[in-house]
Amino acid sequence: MKDDLKLIKKHYGECMMHLCRELFPTILEEEGLLFNLISTHFNYDRDLYYDIVNNNLKDKFKDYIFGLLDIEINGKESLKSPKELLREVGYTLYECKSEEDIQS
Repeated sequence: MKDDLKLIKKHYGECMMHLCRELFPTILEEEGLLFNLISTHFNYDRDLYYDIVNNNLKDKFKDYIFGLLDIEINGKESLKSPKELLREVGYTLYECKSEEDIQS
């Protein structure tokens, strides 16, 4: 958490660090996640905070970051095949190719 905030402060300014602490306390619990999300989608700019606040975009910024988080989480999960997903929860996937397979 502290490293993320330090990096955000260094690259985006202290005001942005405070905004991120206010808007994303749960994302900050996972080390490196918030800074990675912000730095891959926004250039380093100490005026980013002022652009967000002066244009009343705090809610949109928050929704955008949570949307990126959603994409990242869903993207990781979708790389698994149906067979792997079923195996994780204790099921076995059988492929039935004939009527006999279905009946058995």
